[in-house]
Amino acid sequence: MEIFKAKESQLLEILYIIRECAQQLKDKGVKCWHNTHADYEQIRKDIEQGFVFILMNNKGPVGTMTVKPDPEAVGSWLLDRLAIFPHFQGRGLAKLLIDFAEEQSRKNGCKLLRGTIPVDDQLLCKLLEEKGFVNKGIAHHVPNELIKIVFEKSFS
Repeated sequence: MEIFKAKESQLLEILYIIRECAQQLKDKGVKCWHNTHADYEQIRKDIEQGFVFILMNNKGPVGTMTVKPDPEAVGSWLLDRLAIFPHFQGRGLAKLLIDFAEEQSRKNGCKLLRGTIPVDDQLLCKLLEEKGFVNKGIAHHVPNELIKIVFEKSFS
């Protein structure tokens, strides 16, 4: 498995991975991603800026994530859109992507890596805690949006 910066030509594959994961989570009762989360234009812009990564096996893409500067906090980066195609889940690939996100953040002088996840995605909550992220509680709630938990990891 290798991780690469995504190319614009891979945008549809990235959207497909995200939507398959969203459907899987919905089927499990996790009210997670909604259509605006996998917004085509925003992901395209993030790819253009070099913030979207794709996890490849020998046959093609199996996972994706976005790691980019946090517009709300100088020196912080955001981990977003972490998704592993359902058939490849349970193999440690999300951990691999999180490790890579930490490495990218450190290389860019980041002091804090943060992310928000749906409150009912307990598997991801557990994984982030295992990786040393701290649960900072419920994010500021915006009406008509999903309730999310903020996770942070500081670097010294």
